Amino acid sequence: MDRLKLYFLPIWPFVCGLFFFHLTGCRPEMPITSVITIDAESVTLSTNKELYGLSFEEINHAIDGGIYAELIQNRSFEDGVPPLNCPFDASRNLLITPNGWTLPFIKPDSIPGWHCLSPNTNIYPDSKELINDANKRSLLVSANASAEGGRGGVVAEGYKGIPLRKGEKYNLSLFIKGATITPKTVHVTLEDSVKASVLSDIASFPASYEWKQFYHTFTANRDVDNAVLTISVDTSAIFWLDMVSLLPEKTWNGRPNGLRADLMEKVKALNPAFIRFPGGSFVEGYTAGTYPVWKETIGNVAGRKHFWGVWSYGTTNGIGFHEYLQMCEDLEAEPVYVVNSGVTSQSRRPRYEDITAMDKLVKDALDAIAYANEPADSTYGAMRAKNGHPKPFGLKYIEIGSENYGQEYAKRFALFRDAIKKAYPNITVISSSFISRKNRADWVDSHFYSTENFFISNNDRYETDKNYRRSQGVFIGEFGSVSEKETSTLQNAIGEACFLIGAESNPDIVKRLAYAPVFINTNFERNRSAMIAFNNTQIALSPSYYLLQIFANNQGDEVLKTEVDTYKRPQITFGRAAIELFDNSYDIKDVKINNTSITDAVVQTGGWKMDDGTFVPDANRWNYVLMGDSTMHDYELSATIQRTKGSGQIQFRLRDNGMVDEKSNYIGMTIGAGVSELYQQAATVRDSLVALKPFAFENNRWYTVKLSCKNEQVKCYVDDVLLHEVNLRPLPSLVSVATLDKKTNTILLKVVNTTRHEEKTELKLNGISVKNNAELIQLAGSPETMNTISVPDAITPVKKRVSFSIGGPMVYKFPPNSITLLKLEVD
Repeated sequence: MDRLKLYFLPIWPFVCGLFFFHLTGCRPEMPITSVITIDAESVTLSTNKELYGLSFEEINHAIDGGIYAELIQNRSFEDGVPPLNCPFDASRNLLITPNGWTLPFIKPDSIPGWHCLSPNTNIYPDSKELINDANKRSLLVSANASAEGGRGGVVAEGYKGIPLRKGEKYNLSLFIKGATITPKTVHVTLEDSVKASVLSDIASFPASYEWKQFYHTFTANRDVDNAVLTISVDTSAIFWLDMVSLLPEKTWNGRPNGLRADLMEKVKALNPAFIRFPGGSFVEGYTAGTYPVWKETIGNVAGRKHFWGVWSYGTTNGIGFHEYLQMCEDLEAEPVYVVNSGVTSQSRRPRYEDITAMDKLVKDALDAIAYANEPADSTYGAMRAKNGHPKPFGLKYIEIGSENYGQEYAKRFALFRDAIKKAYPNITVISSSFISRKNRADWVDSHFYSTENFFISNNDRYETDKNYRRSQGVFIGEFGSVSEKETSTLQNAIGEACFLIGAESNPDIVKRLAYAPVFINTNFERNRSAMIAFNNTQIALSPSYYLLQIFANNQGDEVLKTEVDTYKRPQITFGRAAIELFDNSYDIKDVKINNTSITDAVVQTGGWKMDDGTFVPDANRWNYVLMGDSTMHDYELSATIQRTKGSGQIQFRLRDNGMVDEKSNYIGMTIGAGVSELYQQAATVRDSLVALKPFAFENNRWYTVKLSCKNEQVKCYVDDVLLHEVNLRPLPSLVSVATLDKKTNTILLKVVNTTRHEEKTELKLNGISVKNNAELIQLAGSPETMNTISVPDAITPVKKRVSFSIGGPMVYKFPPNSITLLKLEVD
């Protein structure tokens, strides 16, 4: 071996010396891995300039404590008032709805956002001394001030602190009532909660024997992020407070009951074509009185309906129907108004409004349209004019429910649709689920909260399924990645971008698409990840925000035919086998994985137990069982089942990750309700993989079910008859769409590289030529990178110019994990 080394050593320096000045010549040039062909000679479609919008909802303190400029939390002391017919379980701090669903609640005597100024003060919520019928509580303050000058009183903490800026003005209003005929003087000021120093002048008001409202404007003398509002007395006194409000004079829209400027500037920069409001599950509620009724959200804020919302905190409805319409007008965005359908949230044990009592809800919807659209000399137009807007807003779109479905919903939807079309035939009526042709809507809302792989593999969803072209228009009212973090990662945005490219490519099918949720206040517990994270003074824009900004502001005028020749890798999913019952009326035996019986190897998460080889359900528990190894990929699940009574379904799952709701990811087959369905559950999206098949399921008859998966192929059998067979959608390396901007004579090419390696790509243009340099806007980086309050700029768009070689093929190397916009100027 040593002799060989000696023989070759003198030669090697000579060989390498040939490449001394260009060492990379030792490496072969990477071949082209993908080709994007843009055909400018084919028939084009007009782009949908109204495609992109936002869905606003009271979730994650997005409105109260978010875009609503109000700085006082729990300003009317209503938090802690349980909704009607919803008892409070003190042992668990839960509300129990009439249908038995539970949600977190605070102790009814708690007063969030407020505390005593000193030990010599006591505060109590009072349900007797009220300023009006809409307010159910006031705050009783009992202060025993000392002769040595100690103050007594109460402190408003705001939404985890009140941010102040030196020289800016803040408008105070509050109601005060004293306990004695001789008024006691109450002092109100802004203070530093840390340094206990005064940050403004001191306003003084008499606490007389009757309720009186007072106003004052403070000017901040310093910048402070965590100020408080103190309401104090120098002598012993008892007084009541209600509707204590502090709003900055400087708001985004310049109105007294206005919007937080910095957050709304970020919204404006997205150039949304429409705003869908006010939800969401917030609109559905969970029982009577826990969803917004437009008439209860307009006019004087002191008289608006407060309630404990579905996302487990109180809402003031300070941003009500009128403010939302005004916001849309200021944004130059179309309003899309969502109303309660007479069915509360169906994921929370729903309440169905009696079908014979639907007239009130339908009339409310008609009246809302009248308020928005009728002239100022009409009944509701005059009400709108009184609230400061004589000119009609021009509402064109109304959605009935948010995530309602089924026969009961369809019956109620038909009542709304018929009445609205009769009175306002030009209004677009949107349903929250598919309705049969007889009762069809103008558009159907679909919500997509899902995973990166779902969005990537569904980039061509609206091209491959021709049924969309024969059905109602697609309205995507809520869209976004499901993330365990507060905001999305670059990886989430890459998946979203692929789906958005599919929507842009099919403007005749996808009518509108709204990102949701838009906001999350990081000072509070989150309900769902969002696009924009914020606290009282800081903002972090997610990669999804920048993605939407790039796409929405670069749509062009015509969609050009674009073909992408790229590698498509299979979806690789893993997980156990599982079975779930929707009622407890099944017997199950002979459960096997790869023909091996399941006995002690059961991972039990539901209410089943083994009895002589047969699964026996517990009638009092949710019945769900996981079996086998979580790393399984290719295997066969089989079982023998019979239904002993009822008409409930049974579901068999493959590659189940054992999660539920927004973390779910599995392949499922359901039988027992007249049809057999094979689908993939990806977070909250249940996506049928093949067409449903009629399947008559008889009670008290044994069936043998078998599901097998090998690589990306899934087969489902019942009694050895093949019911379903499908290959899961692959994941393309590149996804792309091209549009032509006629005004600037520019091709706007959007390209997403979903891989973790560079994609050397040839760009072919048929019937058109472009200059050899282009403007580029790009998001790229590590897939798990996200922007946070502490590191807000980890992922931001990069803008630069790039050049292509002259005379050779047009080639660009799209970096790993990237979203790219190339602006190719037509030559």
